[in-house]
Amino acid sequence: MVGQFHIQDFLDKIADLDLDPRIQSWYTVDVTAMLGETNIIHHEINDETGCSLIFLSKSIIHFCPNSRKMQHYPKHLVHCFVDHNDKIQQSTENNRVYSAEIFSISPSNEHLNWAVHTNSETDIPRLQAKTARWIKYLNT
Repeated sequence: MVGQFHIQDFLDKIADLDLDPRIQSWYTVDVTAMLGETNIIHHEINDETGCSLIFLSKSIIHFCPNSRKMQHYPKHLVHCFVDHNDKIQQSTENNRVYSAEIFSISPSNEHLNWAVHTNSETDIPRLQAKTARWIKYLNT
């Protein structure tokens, strides 16, 4: 039942986004069918692109609705990189004060690259919390 709750929470958040109806349908029909009774630990959604990550106990699934791709990455092949550059006096687009990404290169050369970044010091605590969730997930 817990997995179904998480799947419904994920689909509700997708439905709340201002996405093309074809993307909404893809999630509602194709992704839901693929997930079935899967137990979701956590999920993240890019509000702008509609891309998302589903964290499962031993893997991550990356959904990219524009290309209709669902890519699966074993947890042991996923890594996290964090760069907190507190030495920058004034941040610019090229000089981010904080960035983090989870990434993987699978044996079939499929790439996972899910990144968060900010040029504003005020956004750092929120992104650090997200990064901490990733690291906790990867280390369990």
